[in-house]
Order: sequence, then structure tokens, then C-alpha cells
Amino acid sequence: MSKSKKRKAAKIMTGSVLSLALLGSLTPAYAMNPTSLIADAGTTTKALQDLKSVVQQAKSVNLKDYPAAYAEDVRYALSMVGSLTPNSTVYKINEARLTLQVALDSLTMDLEKATIADMQAAVKAGKLTYEQLVKMYLTRIDLYNNYTVKLDAVASLNPKAIELAKASDAAVKADPSKAAGMFGIPVLIKDNIGTAKEDGMPTTAGSIALANNYPEDDSFLAGQLKKSGAIILGKTNLSEFANFITSGMRNGYSTLQGQVLNPYKPNVLDVSGSSSGSGSAGAAALAAITIGTETSGSILSPSQRNSLVGLKPTVGLVSRSGIIPLSHSQDTAGPMGRDVADVATLLSAIQGYDPDDIHINMGVDNDVTVDETYFKEHTEADYTDYLKEDGLEGKVLGVYRTPNKETQPDVYEAFQKAIQVLKDQGATIVYAANGGDMADELPAAPASKVLYYDFKEDIENYLKAQKNPVLASDNKTVITSLQDIIDYNKKHLDVLKYGQTILEESVTYDMTPGSANYKTRDEQRAADVAYARKNGINYLLDKYKLDGLVGLNGATTGIAAKAGYPSITVPTGYRTAEGGNGEPINLQITGSAFTEEKLIEMGYAYEQATQARVAPGLTVKDRLKGLLDDADAAKLSGEVYDNALAVYTSNFSTAREVNNAANLLYVELYRSWWPDFKKGFEANTLE
Repeated sequence: MSKSKKRKAAKIMTGSVLSLALLGSLTPAYAMNPTSLIADAGTTTKALQDLKSVVQQAKSVNLKDYPAAYAEDVRYALSMVGSLTPNSTVYKINEARLTLQVALDSLTMDLEKATIADMQAAVKAGKLTYEQLVKMYLTRIDLYNNYTVKLDAVASLNPKAIELAKASDAAVKADPSKAAGMFGIPVLIKDNIGTAKEDGMPTTAGSIALANNYPEDDSFLAGQLKKSGAIILGKTNLSEFANFITSGMRNGYSTLQGQVLNPYKPNVLDVSGSSSGSGSAGAAALAAITIGTETSGSILSPSQRNSLVGLKPTVGLVSRSGIIPLSHSQDTAGPMGRDVADVATLLSAIQGYDPDDIHINMGVDNDVTVDETYFKEHTEADYTDYLKEDGLEGKVLGVYRTPNKETQPDVYEAFQKAIQVLKDQGATIVYAANGGDMADELPAAPASKVLYYDFKEDIENYLKAQKNPVLASDNKTVITSLQDIIDYNKKHLDVLKYGQTILEESVTYDMTPGSANYKTRDEQRAADVAYARKNGINYLLDKYKLDGLVGLNGATTGIAAKAGYPSITVPTGYRTAEGGNGEPINLQITGSAFTEEKLIEMGYAYEQATQARVAPGLTVKDRLKGLLDDADAAKLSGEVYDNALAVYTSNFSTAREVNNAANLLYVELYRSWWPDFKKGFEANTLE
């Protein structure tokens, strides 16, 4: 036998030997360590044992019974297993196992496409259990958070998640009607939303100073989730202190948890913040739906950047009590999902009057007290009642801001297409009196330090209200004030990557009632409200008889935040211009206080008419990029090169598509370097 044939035979034998090693007894495919995200094998032997059980699961499946695309994903994952060698690292073995498990799970339910209603229907039909659903999400979290694209979106997991899922299954077995709404549905919540100590998840805001903050009681929001039967699967990473620690910090970064990445183009596209992990995890389908918080843009912006539907509610519709605060004047929590129906389902579960919340007044003149009676009269028990395909019929919408045609022609074009869809669905579109944007009719926003004043007051009150000691990352330093946070950070400047200038400014303000800073805050807040409501949103809504204001990519975010008014953002497309990197584009609609039902009507109708959202590919493209660089150096052209380039630049290309494109380009490169390569390859194959 020739040396080349010996090498070829050895390679084949290696794959066969490894495959034979995977034919033993079944072992659990899932393992979870309550002190970390997920416990993966740390030795080659254990990694192979775990892989073996998943391979046996795959061998029991008749792929002919499933749609071709899903079957091909399983075959691709099996090819990853077949390419392993005795020299493969534990990391690679674990990655292959997780990839295969995710592909197999997709045969049961495609979590990138499934809605909450789809999940509940499958449970009722006996095709899915909540325990299976939780385990499927845990596998996806492990694969995409810790391997492959390493999104770093999930900060902690609920050690009771599987136990809760089993209890949900038992409840549905006894009463099938329970399989509805949020019951049994896994949700990821932002890591500033408090959960009770007994749940085993800290509430950290991404800060090393709050690393061991275990509140005694649930936040009102967490309590509402539990009341609905939802399963809090874990918590998501965020921009530290809701992006209120320093200037110049990268979106999605926290000292405690690191950098969240955008699943559409990791390390290229901004993931936005501060609900960065909720956006990234939601887009990557690491849970059925996620929850973020917003002071000014922190639900809407990461929803847009990660091509999600985000709903920022009226301040007070969802309680803030038990959430690490930034500003009681503007803070709110809200749903971030892959479709409007899911967002409406979750909003219905988490809204509710909380007497312990810090209530702010509503009304154009800020003179309406939102007590329990007012709350119930102006909110809805079930927002899914407003999922109407004709929800835009008869609505009147004002154009708040038009994208710049010269600097962003593709975004401008997307907006014009969106406007046409709105018209086609029965809406009337109104421009300002001069035919321009309505934003131009409004005065400039007043200078304001309200967030700084509020933060000093609110974070101090939060820390003082904790029943359990708030311990820092050393598990011994007790944090009782904003100054304690600053001092602890100063002791760890080696890890405080971006500094803490905002914290250091905020702590200087005296927020004692009656102090000069306290009075200034109230004056500036009054000016913010007048600008945003009476002289802003309500002025335009009343003048032009509008149901809402529209724009793209956060056009109305700032003014709506100051007003405390709701907005919904819905995927409408992706950038096509060179340098746009395929960034998601969303349509945003803003209304007056407590008009969430109307926003859901319009958002749902628009979504159903466009079906614009596409899931991210979630794949590493380093090998393909290297081959494209080699191809450019060799001046290679042709169909194979063009396809490889298209796959590389697309944010939707799957791992299988990237691998196939890379393999074909690899062969073409060899053909270009050695003209007789194909001839020699075919001759060796025939021998």
C-alpha cells in the first residue's frame, strides 16, 4: 500500500474507531451544576460517554420522517462527530455533542420559530413536556452561550428549573386546561430583577459589588411570573448598572459577567443595551421569551439590534419594586420576544397594580394620580385579545422622524416600504404641517440631570430596604450605600475596565428631601414631563388626531422615555448597504399613556403583513473567512467563490451552510493552486 493510501486508510480508521467507541450504554445527555451555568464533561472519557448517548439517540431516529432541512442539520452534526479524532479536545467533543443534541431537539420543536402558543399546543397534544422544553433550552444555552459563538448572554441559571418543569407537567396531566398562557414556559429575566434567595440566583446588575446580592423576597414582577406558572429559567447579562456606571463603556459589558455579543454578527454588530443579554438570548432562542428593563431605550434598542419585538410599557404598568433601580421617574420592565403574540402573552402575565411601587403621575399636566382604581380602568387583563390582523385598519399615524436619505439610503428605503405597508393595511399616514417630520415641530429637550439625582436616591433606598446583607464578590464586604459600591470598585481597579465616572458623580448629590439637589431634581423632572407630554407627544397626538407616532430604530425613544409612555418595536428588515453589516431594522410606534392594547393591535397587524424577521445563523465563520482571504490573494472568482462570500456576509447562514461553503471553496483553492489536483484526486479515489 502506498504512503498516501496508508494515510487515507488511517484517517478512515480513526473515524471508525471513534464511532465504535460511542456504541455503549445510554448516559444522561443533560447535566446541570447548581453552582454554575451547566456542568459539561471535564475529561475526554466523560465527554465521550456523554456524546455516546446522544449518538445512540440519533441512531434511533428515522430522518426520512422529518423535513429535509432538519434532517440535514442532524446529518451535519453527525459529520462533526465523525470528524473527531483521538486528539480532539474535550471542548470539541462537548461542542459536537451539543450541536447534535440541538439538531435532534429541533425534530421535536424548532425553538427558533415556535411561539408560546405552539409550545402549549404541543404540550396539550402530548408531543412535548415542559421538562423537555427546559432541557432543550439548557442545551441551547450551553452551546451558544459557552461554545461556538459564545454570546455570554446568560448570567445565571435557576437550579430549580427542571424541578419546576416536572411540577408543571404533573399539573397539566391533572388538568390539561392549564397548558395555556405562560404556564410552564421558560423565561429569562434581566439580572437586575430580584428573585428570592431560595431560588439560588443572585441579583447583581452586573456589578462585582453586588455579586452576592440575594434578596429575601421576589420582586413583584418575579412574583407575577410565578403566579402565572412561568418558569424563571435564569437571568441575563446586562450593561452594568443598566448602563449607568461610566461613560464610554461598550454596550453589553459588565465587570462581573463580561461582554454580551450580538448573535447576528458577533463582535461586529452592536448588541445595544442595557438589556443586552435579554436581546441576545431572545434572538438566539435561549428561552421562549425574555424580559428587559428600560430607563431610556434599554428595551427598545436591544430589541431592534437583535431583531426582536420589544414592548416598553407605560411607567407603572409593570411594577418596579424589587428591581435594582436607575430612575423611578422613567424605569420600567417589559417583554422582548420573537413575535408580537408572545410579547402580548407575557405582558398580560407581568402587568398588575402594586401598592409598593413608586407611582408617578400621568396626564398631560402630570396631575393624574395612578391609584388602583385608575390603573384597573386604564389597563387590560389580557392583551392577547388585541392580536388582530386588521389592527391597522382606520388607525392614523404621524411620521415622527424620517431616516436620512443621503447618509443611510437603505434605511430610508426600508422606512418608505414600511410606510407603504401601513397604508396597505388601512392606516392613514400623516406628516407635519410643512410636509416634514413631526419631531421638527417640537422644542429641544431641556437640560436634565434627573437620572443622576434619581439614581443616587433610588439605589440608596434599594440597598437600605434589603433584608439580607448585600455581599460583594469577596463574599464578606457588606454593601449598604452607593459610596460602598464605589469604594469596593476602587479596590479592584484591575478588573474595572471602563471606570465608574457616573457613579462618582451621582454620589456627590444630596438627595435629602428639601435639599437644593432634591428641589432641582423636581424642577427638572417637571420640565422633562412638560416637554415630553404637553409640548411633545400629546401635542402631536391631539393636533393631528393620531393613534401613534412612527419612526425607525428608536426614533421616538428619548421623548417617550421622559413622558413615561409606551412604545412597541417590530422587525421590518435588515440593512443592505455596504458597511451596514446586515444590521436589523425595526419599525417603532409610540402612543399615549396606557395604550398598550392599541400598540399591540398595530404591531401585530404590521408583523403579520410583513413577516420580516429572520433568525440569526449562530455560527463561527473563522475558517470560511480565512479561505476567502486565501481566495482573494489567489484572485479566485466564480460561482463557488461568490456563494462562499454570500454565505459569509449573510447574518442568517447556518453552521451547516458555512461548513459546506468552506469545503467547496477549499477544493476550488486546491484546484487553482494545482491544476492537476482534481485529476489526481479522482485517480486515487478510483484505485
